[in-house]
Amino acid sequence: MAPSSTFTAVAATDLCTITGDTTFIYTGVRCTVSSATTLPAGLAASTTYFIIYQSASTFNLATSYANALAGTVIDITDTGTGTHTITIASVSRFQPLPYDMDQVESVSVVVSGTRYSPKPAPSRKFWDNLHYSSYTSDTPEYWWVENGKFGIWPSQSNDGNQIALHGKIRVRDMNRADYTTGTVDIVTNGSVEITGSSTVWTAPMVGRWIRITHSDTAASSGDGQWYEIVRRESDTVIQIDRPYGGRSLTTGAGAAYIVGDMGQLPESSQDLPWIYGAWRYWLKERDTERARGFKELLVDGVSTLFTTYSVNDTSMILDDGMGGASTLINPNLTLNL
Repeated sequence: MAPSSTFTAVAATDLCTITGDTTFIYTGVRCTVSSATTLPAGLAASTTYFIIYQSASTFNLATSYANALAGTVIDITDTGTGTHTITIASVSRFQPLPYDMDQVESVSVVVSGTRYSPKPAPSRKFWDNLHYSSYTSDTPEYWWVENGKFGIWPSQSNDGNQIALHGKIRVRDMNRADYTTGTVDIVTNGSVEITGSSTVWTAPMVGRWIRITHSDTAASSGDGQWYEIVRRESDTVIQIDRPYGGRSLTTGAGAAYIVGDMGQLPESSQDLPWIYGAWRYWLKERDTERARGFKELLVDGVSTLFTTYSVNDTSMILDDGMGGASTLINPNLTLNL
């Protein structure tokens, strides 16, 4: 059964809001829409669209996969009438991983308020053996990752179960210039919404980070901390991942800010790339003493990074060498040849 859910649309923002199953809301998923009465203007039945993720329950639609990745949304000019439904175009045993998921660490499924934590299947042979016969249940037992897709066994009996994937995200190139046009007009302590003045904040800025500049002027001083942008509502309104921790700024604050790319390394390890570069440079220059010093800093920094932040489920070890049926092969590194 193809996943589906009812949704509503807002013409002013082209934003759709799920009112049911949200498990398939991520960028690039193919879908169709239908309505009991009239679809929102700009959408048509029996037409394939592609989802642009905005939040756990909100999304935009695009006319192509490329447009979905670029954040080019369909212009919705009215809300339509009646009950609208979005349906995933096709479903198989495997579903694509979210576009920014690199390695899966664990999977959880919430069924009627009960949280289940299925185990990773220990091998592809084991996974195939599970599917010798057709079996469905809302109690998941195993999961498997292969070729950028994941599956859960047994197949879920009913729609609406909440599936969450936990793991490492893909690192994208930081090749975009900082954006500083306009100012921050309003932000309230404890709120996730930021309002700008003369800004043109765009959908591709979701996933980048914003910092309101800390200054000596109380009326326009931010807290100087970085927050991830998780939603763009308009050219002048965005939402951040955590409640703002600085003092509130009111209408006309005119606070300077920066929207920029942020590296995936934790803040305490942000210097590791240039330390690595310095080590390689002095090694090339045959300055053994300087090269040794930077190498020691690098080794110590990497060790601290892995000790503090690493997860053993995402290691690069294929086999623990102990043998036996219970030996776990890292499913993130399994290819179907």
